[in-house]
Amino acid sequence: MAMCTSLEQVADIIGDGGPHNPDTTFDTVEALVDAVVRLGNQPDVFAFHDDHLGLKEGLSKDFLQTPLDEVDEDLFGTEIEAVLEQANTIIPLAERDLTEDDEDDIEEDLRSRGDENYD
Repeated sequence: MAMCTSLEQVADIIGDGGPHNPDTTFDTVEALVDAVVRLGNQPDVFAFHDDHLGLKEGLSKDFLQTPLDEVDEDLFGTEIEAVLEQANTIIPLAERDLTEDDEDDIEEDLRSRGDENYD
């Protein structure tokens, strides 16, 4: 998978619901960031990457409230890069095929966090 170079690319990938889910449109940067964080919190991603946990807190209110199609790259360049860095790690983890070792690691991670509802 190619690396995302814009927030719009991230929105297109995360918002593509696939054959069984509706497509999602993100109106604001905050809605997109929330979706990236939700995807990162999925067990098959979280077991291998949790650096996204503080992502939203590190972003300015102005950036988060900006409509996705109006983001000024000059003004918000550093914050855009922070979102892209997390998305470029999270999306490939979410889309990969899991090996038995991956499944064991996920189960171990869930157990270590006290989640007894894993299968």
